[in-house]
Amino acid sequence: MSEPMKVGLVGTGGISNRHMNAYLAHPERVHLTAVCDIVESRAQEYAQKTGVEEIYLDYGEMLRKADIDAVDICTSHDLHAPQAVAAAAVGKHVLVEKAMAHTLQGCRDMIEAADTSGATLMVAQHLRYSPEAPAVKRFIDEGHIGEVQAVRTHAIMGGGRRPRKSWMSDGKHGGGILMVNSVHHLDLLRYYVGDVKRVNGVCRTIESQMANGAEDLFFATLEFENGVIGDVYGNWTTRLAPEGMSYMVYGSKGSLHSTPPLPENARGVNQFGPIMFALKTEEKDRIRSQLPVMQAAGEEFSAEKVRELLDPGFEPLPTREGDQPSPDFFINEILHWEECCRTGAEPISSGRDNIGTMKIIFGILESSRTGRTVDLDDL
Repeated sequence: MSEPMKVGLVGTGGISNRHMNAYLAHPERVHLTAVCDIVESRAQEYAQKTGVEEIYLDYGEMLRKADIDAVDICTSHDLHAPQAVAAAAVGKHVLVEKAMAHTLQGCRDMIEAADTSGATLMVAQHLRYSPEAPAVKRFIDEGHIGEVQAVRTHAIMGGGRRPRKSWMSDGKHGGGILMVNSVHHLDLLRYYVGDVKRVNGVCRTIESQMANGAEDLFFATLEFENGVIGDVYGNWTTRLAPEGMSYMVYGSKGSLHSTPPLPENARGVNQFGPIMFALKTEEKDRIRSQLPVMQAAGEEFSAEKVRELLDPGFEPLPTREGDQPSPDFFINEILHWEECCRTGAEPISSGRDNIGTMKIIFGILESSRTGRTVDLDDL
């Protein structure tokens, strides 16, 4: 067995606790060697939980002194690019939390630095590594719902789940609902359907804790390169609507949609419950289309029969054992990162891939600013 990849983690805030599970569960593949945070007490607490002895308060010092092969970046969005570039420049592999960077140039700088050094650069778009994601992608790619025609997704976060006054609500640091929450779902739609070529968007800043133009409400329409159309909605302002996240994919032969997480997933192991799908049947389609005409002509249908005919018949999409090594998508993404660093394979959510997701974000922001449709090739 090869030696485990030695990792230095920077940023011991909330999301780093999700990454911790992989280091505790799979030390034979990923050995957390060093921890860095500008707040010493947080770094010490994280190190104690993970059994790490090397603690740093300065990221540059960790890169110079720690015996590490790779870095796991869990800091604010505005620090991603400089920290990733610095790591790649000294030959360290990089896993960087979403969103990739708070500027498009930062994203490009990260890719160039990794390409120059030969380091592996992966963006932690964890929804791609959920247990159901491979099954959904396979179901779509195999043509079971036919030609994809439309997609939609929303993220509604209210009450205590909305970020308080912090970097997540500050546009200067890459805050706002687009980069903090909706980036996950935009990325998942790209993974399932393909790249987006143009966008229209409207962003609003409503609540007082939002700073430097960070948006807490937006709506956007997407036009994909393959002709699929989509809409995406994000809201941190509401207090009266049910919270939740969802996505839907509509095809010529059927459709699929996410469901809310089951109670056992309340700790955040997953964001969705079973993915449901329904396929069209020719007989039901024929009767559905003719039902008003047949009823008008005097044919009788019981209420139960009408419900049966109109019910699309959704059922859970089966997953395949072995698609992912764990039900925890944070573990899955870090093990995938380790495998790619070890083998030289391109990550599923590589920096080169994920600039496509970031272009959607910046396109929506630009469209809202100018009031015009934005062609992503122009960014």
